[in-house]
Amino acid sequence: MSRPLLAEGWYRMRHLRPRVRSHVRFHRHAYRGEVWHVIEDRLGGKHQRFNPHAYRIIDLMDGVRTMDDIWAVLTAELSDETPTQNDVLQLLASLHAADLVQVDVTPDTAELLQRRSKQVRRKWFSRLGNPVGLRIPLFDPDRLLQALLRLSGRRGAVIAMIWMVVVLPALLLLPAHWHALSATTRDQILAADNLLMLAVLFPLVKIVHELGHGLVCRYFGAEVHETGVMLLLGYPVPYVDASNSVAFTSKWRRALVAAAGMLAELFVAALAFYAWLLLEPGTARGVAFNIVLLASVTTVVFNANPLLRFDGYYMLMDLIEVPNLSGRANRYWQYLAERFAFGVRGAQPPQSTSGERRWFVLYAPVSYVYRLFISFTIALFVASQFFLIGVMIALWTLGQSVLWPLLKAARALITGPQFAAQTGRVQGVVLAALALAGVLLFAVPAPRNTLATGVLWLPEQSIVRAQSAGFVRRLIAYPGAQLKPGQPVLEMTDPSLAARIRVQQARADELRVQYDAQWGVSQSKALQLEQQLGTELAALARLHDESRRLMLKASAEGTLLLQTPEDLPGRYLRQGDVVGYLRTQGASIVRVVVMQDEVDAVRLDTRSVQIRMVQDTSRIWPAAQVRTTPSAVRQLPSAVLGTKGGGTVAVDPRDDKGLSTLESLFEIELTLPTEVPSDFIGSHVTVRFEHSPEPIAWRLGRGIRRLFLSKFST
Repeated sequence: MSRPLLAEGWYRMRHLRPRVRSHVRFHRHAYRGEVWHVIEDRLGGKHQRFNPHAYRIIDLMDGVRTMDDIWAVLTAELSDETPTQNDVLQLLASLHAADLVQVDVTPDTAELLQRRSKQVRRKWFSRLGNPVGLRIPLFDPDRLLQALLRLSGRRGAVIAMIWMVVVLPALLLLPAHWHALSATTRDQILAADNLLMLAVLFPLVKIVHELGHGLVCRYFGAEVHETGVMLLLGYPVPYVDASNSVAFTSKWRRALVAAAGMLAELFVAALAFYAWLLLEPGTARGVAFNIVLLASVTTVVFNANPLLRFDGYYMLMDLIEVPNLSGRANRYWQYLAERFAFGVRGAQPPQSTSGERRWFVLYAPVSYVYRLFISFTIALFVASQFFLIGVMIALWTLGQSVLWPLLKAARALITGPQFAAQTGRVQGVVLAALALAGVLLFAVPAPRNTLATGVLWLPEQSIVRAQSAGFVRRLIAYPGAQLKPGQPVLEMTDPSLAARIRVQQARADELRVQYDAQWGVSQSKALQLEQQLGTELAALARLHDESRRLMLKASAEGTLLLQTPEDLPGRYLRQGDVVGYLRTQGASIVRVVVMQDEVDAVRLDTRSVQIRMVQDTSRIWPAAQVRTTPSAVRQLPSAVLGTKGGGTVAVDPRDDKGLSTLESLFEIELTLPTEVPSDFIGSHVTVRFEHSPEPIAWRLGRGIRRLFLSKFST
């Protein structure tokens, strides 16, 4: 407690008889082994937490004792835990500001109206200041929830069993059908007709979500008196205020109330998933898919994420026993700045334990960065189809999450009384921070690299390809055979080719006879026949060359590798089909795909190239660029690089082979050292192109410009 023990202004408050208001309820909680008392304001819907020492003072406020009587009880036995008069007055002021106590004095009507107006302004500003926070209350759902619980018979165990029977099999079936579910592209999701369907289904899914919160909260005995509409990015969705669950003494009940909405959505998603499996392609199947999308993806990305102030955040608070984690973490960082950056000696940290402070240090910056990331990601996603709306969301996020906090901080530094005695230090710290940020952004070169994916490949001469189309007649060389250039691998046959050769030979013979007959009769006719004969002989030569290529031969020296050689005889091969490989002594290559917006840096400013193989990620191999495709393509060199083959490059879902990409890319060929193992041909590799260091500001500017050029053509 602070010192001195007595306060100069005590005489003004000594005769007051404070009394806790009748609508206030107390709940005893245990957090991290310590006892705390949660005060529930049943009218205002607010909850505040006090330690046992503060609760002892509040418990004495019965409307009979004066402040002097309360002070006499507190100081009957002086100890280190005895509060000072300033502490008691500060507690009384905070309770009065929260409308939790009343005193036996004539109320100042003007002051009451001013406080009420201030609370209303603060409430509406907190709603409008958040793009997803504007709430419009509609009605009291408490009786409806009680009726639904009576209808269900309050059989919680049975409901939990039904939930597991429906949801768990769906989770087991999901991996087998993930490819079909994820084949829908962004353009298809954002199509006008699908957006209309999503707009209709989203509120219906969220009604189930909010109903889950309300039912579980009412099931455990807490009242639910508010439901309404929340404007989520301007779009109306339902909400239920189940905040009274914080009064539960069991943290598991509080966490279950927070998780109830997500559990209800997963139940709906599982039912929709079963319907999607059973229905034929059409409108009904599209509805089922959209319900699965809304009730699963939005739940995982938003509701279950503790870094956003949705259900996952409240679950985290209850499970780690750190109430009001976000607000207290922000206040703790504010205290650190005031105390250690600006030298305010009287700064007081929020009351907390050492374990809670560790959470404060980690949670505040991580959640802030993630909120910015998810907001700008949503803006970018929307702007790709609706440019103006996406820009408005980005500007709103920038103003609300960046500019407004900076303005508030600047105002506090200028007008805050705690900084009055530290003006010089405040100015120095601010100028030093701005200078440091400027140097880091514009002057200090930062490492720069480009990451890409590639596939381990062999040189073209090490790939055994069918040189002509036909059926495999017999194998001449078997896997493991040591081959030299020109040595036969297999023999193919093409009955139609033999027939075409005979027909072409007959045409050539016929023309030769006609040419001989006209030689001594008509010189001009003979010249015409001679030209036709040359054309037919050339065609015959090509057919004979094609026939010779039916004998497939090795083009390099190495060990023959064939997959399922027993299946080759009788199999039809098209020209260019890969039959097998030759393990040669030469170096392997890597075929890398680089997106169009990154190829300039790779082409013009690459200082070194390194690769990692998935079989041994601890080993880094050097590589060298050999060639780059002169123009952008939309075809992958291997299906393993696309999303259908486990890669990262988005491919056209209409392409069964998984080779056609949705975005333009460039292919780069790299050579590897000879000691790189070539036993994993066709597997993924990660490629890192090192570029010249560059200040972060220039990289950000170029990245934003490239983003607008590539995504929005502006």
